[in-house]
Amino acid sequence: MDLVLITGPQAVGKMTVGRELEQLIDARLLFNHQTIDLFAHFLGYTKEAFRLSDETRKNLFCAFVRNPETNVTGGIILTVVVAFNQEGDHQFLKDVSDEFTHAGGSVFFIELEAALETRLSRNSMEDRLEAKPSKRNLEFSRNELLRSHEKHRLNSLPGEVEKTLPDAHYFRLDNSGITACEAASAIEQFIRTHKNSRP
Repeated sequence: MDLVLITGPQAVGKMTVGRELEQLIDARLLFNHQTIDLFAHFLGYTKEAFRLSDETRKNLFCAFVRNPETNVTGGIILTVVVAFNQEGDHQFLKDVSDEFTHAGGSVFFIELEAALETRLSRNSMEDRLEAKPSKRNLEFSRNELLRSHEKHRLNSLPGEVEKTLPDAHYFRLDNSGITACEAASAIEQFIRTHKNSRP
């Protein structure tokens, strides 16, 4: 019963890597916009839509860890953007991580990073636009990416993840110059190594 958190700034490749990883491990992908866009379809991209999105994820995780005998997969891969300069984002990570660890599950925290130029290029990739309606206005999406890059710290400082999530297995990967398949393979190897090292 695992939670694999894939974090990193916008357009770093979280969803694409998550889709590849889903083919390699016993887990299913829930990418960030699947819950956000559900509520934004009715409410717009408002604070209330984001609050409901977070609440829905937490409810899913709670039900998942309580019903392992009927779950159709052994784990959940969640992709999410984390603003490390916001205490609320640290609390969200703690809350969802605790759901799994308190139930005897494992949490793998995967942090992706890539140069801004790489992310700007990936921002208009076909699979991203197909899966995420809000990104199809390319000018707006590019400006939003740049604003977030300036306003928030979207990658962690040394030791920060370990302090926030002391029970998680942490892996940081610069995926600027590798394919999503290569990134997923590296993550799968990391997960397998830590699973095999359990007492």
